[in-house]
Amino acid sequence: MLGREDFWALAAFSGGDVVGGLTAHTLPMTRAKEREIFIYDVAVRVDHQRRGVGRQLVQHLREAAATAGVGDMFVPADDEDRHALEFYKALGGEAAPVTFFTFSGGAGGK
Repeated sequence: MLGREDFWALAAFSGGDVVGGLTAHTLPMTRAKEREIFIYDVAVRVDHQRRGVGRQLVQHLREAAATAGVGDMFVPADDEDRHALEFYKALGGEAAPVTFFTFSGGAGGK
């Protein structure tokens, strides 16, 4: 995946240690010629949380995406994950009333 142009992988370091990371995918849109970025995961090591590491990862992605001509990004967060909800709101994200449906176990369904 690291060789794909539509995949983003960012790492945050403290000294020589990885303390955080972000993965995202650029998605072509069917309703417009623009693309959007889907943030798949943001993770920060517990002993480095609340120090701006996650904020810097997302900000770096926003800047790199803008340079690549992609303006819109989105990220899902579970309603029960208060930490994630507060984090994305603090970054200026706006909650959208969307429900994700998950399908598991192949094409046959349940």
